[in-house]
Amino acid sequence: MRVVPHLPLLWVALLVVTPATSWLVYAEGPGKIPAALLLVLTVVFALVDVVLSRGLLEGLSLEVSGLVRCTKGRELPVPLIIANRGGDLAWLRYGVEIPADFRVEGEVVGRIDDLASGKQRTIEYPLLPLRRGRYFLERAHVETRSRFGLWLMRRMMPLATEVRVYPDLHAERRRLSSVFLMRGNDGSHLVRQVGKGRDFEQLREYQPGDDYTDVDWKATARRRNPVTRTYQIERTQEVYVVVDHSRLSAREIRVPAATAPTDDWLHREDSAGGEWLVTTQLEKFLHCSLILASVAERQGDLFGFISFADKEDRFIRAKNGKGHYNLVRDALYTLEPKPVAPDFEQLMIALRQRLTRRALLVMLVDLSDPLTAEHFYQALPLINRQHLVLVNMVRPEAAHQLFSPHRNPETTGEVYESLAGHFQWQELRETANKLRHLGVELGIPDHEELCAETVRQYLSVKKRQLI
Repeated sequence: MRVVPHLPLLWVALLVVTPATSWLVYAEGPGKIPAALLLVLTVVFALVDVVLSRGLLEGLSLEVSGLVRCTKGRELPVPLIIANRGGDLAWLRYGVEIPADFRVEGEVVGRIDDLASGKQRTIEYPLLPLRRGRYFLERAHVETRSRFGLWLMRRMMPLATEVRVYPDLHAERRRLSSVFLMRGNDGSHLVRQVGKGRDFEQLREYQPGDDYTDVDWKATARRRNPVTRTYQIERTQEVYVVVDHSRLSAREIRVPAATAPTDDWLHREDSAGGEWLVTTQLEKFLHCSLILASVAERQGDLFGFISFADKEDRFIRAKNGKGHYNLVRDALYTLEPKPVAPDFEQLMIALRQRLTRRALLVMLVDLSDPLTAEHFYQALPLINRQHLVLVNMVRPEAAHQLFSPHRNPETTGEVYESLAGHFQWQELRETANKLRHLGVELGIPDHEELCAETVRQYLSVKKRQLI
């Protein structure tokens, strides 16, 4: 319990204590007695007010949920239940200590009038999270006036609320709205599915034109007539997203503030200031992972998640369902870039040991550094024959062809910058050609197209039955 002076006490000090003190100092003889009595009475009155008001907030309790989930950039109304089991309170002010990455929408300090004994109020404390991650609300503060109104009685109340802030996928879902309107393979248009399929369906008698490789020789020997295996298109496949959060994942992505959508909270509002909004490549990787998880669930596939830096640190076995999606979301929302180099050999060995069934591996890795790309190329043969691998990264801002509509240099310095960007584009193109010889496709879309390109690749693999 803390006690601080209230405004009436300041007025008493100004109008009573100050003149009485002056009188006490400059008066002589018995003339000092009235001033001293006045000062003593004022001090006693103030102390009595403190003693009588010490228990005003003791019967107050504050209840709040132990776990709150929200989305970055979306207002979060935190429900607070304030119950008064003590004396009547004319008014009560309250506030919550919030992390630095939150902003309060509206009044920081709220007020409740006339909180009677035995009553409770449910209020909403509106917060706006500016960054994804895991946070805690640890303390709340309340205050009310004393019995005689000379003091403010304050009390700190401990909280134990965990706040999980997830990435905002609103803008990405809007860009891929046509995909999320799909309902499996049903629709008014029949699309021919390319591919033979690998799921066994049934045995039937041999018919002219059947492939000899489909003949079941054991069943043929038992029945003494040619028998053929028939297959159906695979409906359930395993899809894993492998996210690299090593040092290169912290590469900045800049967007002009004038052209950034107002409802796109991918970029932090306070990230750069001035004319640029800044995010990181890892943010795009995480958005892409969750979007692909939603698409895979709609396609009936099993979705898994793997993250790594200098070693594999998070592995979630492929499943489906809303509960599994929430598990994946809880696994990735706290990922941050680590200042280490990626260890691709250790990753490939872990994937080879853990994944025994053929799966689609969508790897979100930055290969803009030639040495990192070479290490990735050398480690890839450990898994590329067993699994189908797709690699995607965000195109570096300057990595464009020299004579490209994206670059229109006007000064000598910009010409040299364009030339450096051309060399970087050429290195990425050579890396893509080397990976293509191993049967691996490298996508280098712009940052706003990363999710769309990854989903396009996945749906193309489904359509062609490549897994």
